[in-house]
Amino acid sequence: MSLASTPRMFSIQVSTTAVRLLTANPKRRGFLVYNNGSATIYLLNKQTQTSSDGIPIPAGASYNNDTCFGEYWVLAESGIQDIRVEEDAE
Repeated sequence: MSLASTPRMFSIQVSTTAVRLLTANPKRRGFLVYNNGSATIYLLNKQTQTSSDGIPIPAGASYNNDTCFGEYWVLAESGIQDIRVEEDAE
């Protein structure tokens, strides 16, 4: 991922209810999601999707996307999980 001069970095707590991870951004050049929790999380592109629709990100793993302008949501398989995010946008 090509980084902006000051990428936006943050953490969120995720449970079994979908929460918005990123709003739509036509200037986004990429993002990285790191699952710092102990259970799998699922990356979704709609709030109404379920884990069976999402991209699984196991505990200790990351997901990187360089062609991603839309809105993203995330939910956890179980419990409350710690997620770290880096977003690169102009």
